[in-house]
Amino acid sequence: MRRTPTISVLAVLALALIAPSLARAQAPAGLAGALAWMRAEQQADGSFPGFGPGDTADAVIALVAAGEDLADFAKGGSTPVSYLEAQAAGYATNPGAAAKLAMAAIAAGADPASFGGLDLFAVIGKGYDPATGQYGPDVYGHALALLAIKAAGATPPDAAVARLLAAQLPDGGWSFDGTEATGSDTNTTGLALQALAGRAGPVNQARANALTYLESQQNDDGGFPYSQASSFGTDSDVNSTAAAALGIRAAGGSPGDPRWQKNGNGPVELIESLQNDSGAFRYQQAQADDNALATYQAVPALAGATLPVATAQVAGAQAAVAGGSSAQAAGLPATAEGRGAPLGLIALLSLALVACGARLRRAVA
Repeated sequence: MRRTPTISVLAVLALALIAPSLARAQAPAGLAGALAWMRAEQQADGSFPGFGPGDTADAVIALVAAGEDLADFAKGGSTPVSYLEAQAAGYATNPGAAAKLAMAAIAAGADPASFGGLDLFAVIGKGYDPATGQYGPDVYGHALALLAIKAAGATPPDAAVARLLAAQLPDGGWSFDGTEATGSDTNTTGLALQALAGRAGPVNQARANALTYLESQQNDDGGFPYSQASSFGTDSDVNSTAAAALGIRAAGGSPGDPRWQKNGNGPVELIESLQNDSGAFRYQQAQADDNALATYQAVPALAGATLPVATAQVAGAQAAVAGGSSAQAAGLPATAEGRGAPLGLIALLSLALVACGARLRRAVA
């Protein structure tokens, strides 16, 4: 007997379409304040406050993670993208910096293979050492490179993934430079978990070990320090807590899971507790000033994102990441992860599907 889709099946499909938009609609209240602060603080040259192009790249990634339209962030004839393009040659001098800029370019819908006259994936590829499998001089930049490669729809060499796995320390974490003497930290570990997302095999055990490491680093207030062994103190800070939250999410968990709740608070609650009246976030409880980088890094954590926040099929990137060139590449429009179709359109489509299902059900009754 021929089976016809019923209303229940169509309703499930509709719910699957609506759920991401509903989740965004229920984003933490602090997100709106942070975005308003960023809008007010944007500079006349299109940049955002901080220590240079890297912070503006973080801001672009944050805005896209939160579903903002970058066209709304124009100051006269300047935009965050035009600022980054003007700074690209001086900033993207190593794989890690080029990777962060590439992720920002893709998030903005720009072409990372011709960004400010620079082929960002060629910079990444030239920093690849086939003997070690590592991009650049440190593990943090290596993980950024793997994320940028993913954002471009390309696949890194197997040796590059193996290198990241080999750099995991016995305690389950990763150190910035990959050495045990430096010691694991939450920031590099969170980034490594994002770089390994979607992979299986040996990665499964590495992922479990990394989560165990993060668990050992969490403070009783629900937040994370850079490291419990840090000589700069072990108070929770927004940047480290956000990095851990993104890593937890990339590993298939949620910062709201019971595992990450301490005395009724988790990572998101800790971040929210450090938001100033201005909408910006402070770095730590003891440092009351608005902190630009803490704000940029808090936004993706509050928005429920992971890196990369957008992907595109960048022609030529696959050849470039092993040391070739993607100078002739033209990236397709980026698709921001977590954006999706407008809620109103999805709702109308869902109602149509339900109505269609009811009609079909009556026809075969």
